[in-house]
Amino acid sequence: MARTGISYEDVRAAAETLLGRGLNPTIQRVRELLGTGSNTTISEHLKSWQQQLAQAPKTVLPPTVPETVITALDAFWNIAVQHAEAAFEEQRQIAAQAVTAAEQSRDSALADLQKAQAAANDFRLQLEASQASARALADRLLVEQERRAAAETAIESAEQRARAAAETVAQIRAETEARTAQLETLLQQTREDLQRQQAETRQRLEIERQRAEANEVRLTAILDQSRAEWVAERHAFASERNDWKNREITWLERLEQLDRENVSAREALAVAGERQRALTVGLQQTRVDLQESEARHIEALRASENLRGELTAALENRQRLNQQPDRDQRSRSGRKAAPKSKE
Repeated sequence: MARTGISYEDVRAAAETLLGRGLNPTIQRVRELLGTGSNTTISEHLKSWQQQLAQAPKTVLPPTVPETVITALDAFWNIAVQHAEAAFEEQRQIAAQAVTAAEQSRDSALADLQKAQAAANDFRLQLEASQASARALADRLLVEQERRAAAETAIESAEQRARAAAETVAQIRAETEARTAQLETLLQQTREDLQRQQAETRQRLEIERQRAEANEVRLTAILDQSRAEWVAERHAFASERNDWKNREITWLERLEQLDRENVSAREALAVAGERQRALTVGLQQTRVDLQESEARHIEALRASENLRGELTAALENRQRLNQQPDRDQRSRSGRKAAPKSKE
C-alpha cells in the first residue's frame, strides 16, 4: 500500500528525469532523488510505470526516417525496456533481501535486548546481594572495632592500676627506709643514753638480763615462727606463681588458637573477639593477683627483716650488758693497781 505523500506521478517524474540524465531508474536512485518514500511504494510505482511504458503505442516517425533506423529504434526500445525490467527486478530483490535482513536484525536485536535485560536483572540482584553483604560486613566491622576499643580501654585502665600499685610500693619502700633511719637514730640515741646511765644500768642489770633473756626467747620464737611462715608463704607463693604461670601459658595458647581461628574463619570474628576479650581480662586479673601475691611476699620479707633487726639489736644489747660488768671490773682493778705502782 502506497504511503501518503509519495504518488505515482512523483515516481514517474523522477524515473523520467533519471532517464533524461542517461541513468537507469532504480529504486534507490528514485528514493535519493525524491528524498523520501519507502522502497515498497517506490517499487510498486516503478513497476506500474514500466508496464505502462511497455504498453504505450510506439511513436509514429516521419516517413522520411529509413526503415533500418526504425528497426534499430524498436530494438533499442525493447532492449531498454528489458534492461529496465531486469534492473527493477534486481532492485526489488535487493529491497526484499534488505527488508528480510532488517527483520532478522530486528529479531536478533530484540533477543539481545531480552538477554541484556535478563543479565541486567541478574546483575542488579547480585549487586543488591553484594551491597547487603557489604553492609552486614561493615556492621560487623563496626562492632569489632567497638569491642577492640573497649578492650584497649580496659588494658589501659589495668596499666594505670599497675602504675598506681608500683607508686604505692615505692611510697611504702620510702616510708620503710625513713622508718629504718628513724630507728637507727633512735638506737644511737639509746646507746648514748645507756652510756650516760651506766650506774643505773648496773643496778638493774639482773632485771634487764632476765628481760633480755625473755625477749631473746620471745624474739627467737617469733623469728622461728616468722621464718616458718615465710618459708610456707614462699612455697605457697611459688606454687601459686607456677599455677598462675601455667594458667597464663594456657590462656596465651588459647589466645594464639583463637588468633589462628580468626585468620582461618573470618565469619566467626565476633565470637572469637568476645572470647579474646574474656581471656585478656582473665590474664590481666591473673597479673594483678600475681602482683598482689608478690606484694604480700615482699611485705613478709620486710617483716622478717624487721624482726631480724630487732633480734640483732637485742642480742647486741644483751652482749653489751654482759660485757659491761667485765669492763667495770677491769676498770676497778686498774684503779687499784695504779697506787701500788707509784709506791
